[in-house]
Amino acid sequence: EKGKNFSDVSIKEASLYCGMDVHLTKILFTILKNKLQKTGNQLIDLLKNVEQPLEHVLADMESTGIRIDIPYLQNLSKSFKENLNLLEKEIYQQAGIKFNLSSPKQLAEILFDKLSLDKKKSRKTKTGWSTDASVLEKLKDEHSLIPKLIEHRTISKLLSTYIDTLPQLVEEETLRVHTDFNQAVTTTGRLSSSNPNLQNIPIKTESSRRIRKAFLPKENWKLLSADYSQIELRILAHLSEEEVLQNAFRKQEDVHSLTAKLLLDKSSIDSNERRIGKTINFGVIYGMGAQRFAKATGVSQIEAKDFLRKFKDRYPKVFSFLELQKKLALSKGFVTTILGRRRYFHFDKNGLGRMRGKDINEIDLNIAMRAGIEAQQLRAAANAPIQGSSADIIKIAMVNLNQKLKKESYSAKILLQVHDELVLEVEPMEMEEVKRLVISTMENAIKLSIPLMVETGVGENWMSCK
Repeated sequence: EKGKNFSDVSIKEASLYCGMDVHLTKILFTILKNKLQKTGNQLIDLLKNVEQPLEHVLADMESTGIRIDIPYLQNLSKSFKENLNLLEKEIYQQAGIKFNLSSPKQLAEILFDKLSLDKKKSRKTKTGWSTDASVLEKLKDEHSLIPKLIEHRTISKLLSTYIDTLPQLVEEETLRVHTDFNQAVTTTGRLSSSNPNLQNIPIKTESSRRIRKAFLPKENWKLLSADYSQIELRILAHLSEEEVLQNAFRKQEDVHSLTAKLLLDKSSIDSNERRIGKTINFGVIYGMGAQRFAKATGVSQIEAKDFLRKFKDRYPKVFSFLELQKKLALSKGFVTTILGRRRYFHFDKNGLGRMRGKDINEIDLNIAMRAGIEAQQLRAAANAPIQGSSADIIKIAMVNLNQKLKKESYSAKILLQVHDELVLEVEPMEMEEVKRLVISTMENAIKLSIPLMVETGVGENWMSCK
């Protein structure tokens, strides 16, 4: 009302006009702002140029919501429940007895006592042997019952989390779901969403992909999906300055085929060999070891170790960069994204806090591992600049795109942001112009040493956009 920015209002004015809540918020704002300024200009710029402008974009998205096809979900629910009933009958038949599928204790008795499956692939809990997802995955080749249990759990979760829940969250006035987007929840800088959580809708299986068919645009409009192509690999190539990868992206080569050819010493490869290249490319980003790589690709552990060794030989700067991030996390206590976003780490176990402040050249990662630092924490430290930079880039794209859509008076609106993907609803007459604008804006959100690439899809629903 007074035409002032919040940061310019005095504590006295805030408490006088708005009450104690704003009084306390003003104090907190001042404290946090001063703390942020001590870190330098990068984080201030990130706040002013990315996070604060993004608030308005997310407010628009939450207000707009996305239309849900309730009759479709009701029919899907009926179909899935019929499938569950069939699976239950098959599971009971193979187990030779009826039991409560939701009871970990009863399931453990069936698997490890009655069927005598390998207990070494499980672990002891307070209630008995674990039967969680990771255990079932290890056991899936030991008995035909296990894949059916995994499928039963997957369908049950889809039903309870999305198919039967989404219709209950639709606003009567808009016939849309209005999710809440959260800016300050994840440690990576990525957005999250709640009520409902639309960030984790799975797409790996046909069953899970069918849920996306329930998401619709405004009547007679279309959905436009725009997805960054291999953005984390591109960021890794940029940050590590690995020339082989950079040149491949500049020439628009298939980096998965390139990696497979380098590892296999072949000039041409088949689709299965390309999958090996893809698995190791993305696996390295997330710290995949030989055991996980072997399991994911079907090769032996000896072959997996050899592939990882060759990858390190072919892309030495990639491994140097990842190792550097681990050392920076131990030395400084944080790592940073391209825009300076920090992710903090606290390694205090067994006196490792002494490493804080040491020169990174003095840090031996093997000593850190032996001293009790969890490999998972170090993998997270290596991955944080990559995943965090990806989050920063799509946020910049959202801010810029929202401004351009309004400036050019397009009726199209951003509805969802899921990982590296934006979903918009677009009037058909505007589609080609909006698509070009979206691609241009996303690909030019930030200047890297290699180009960003965006893939788009258009459809009557979210599933058909792919």
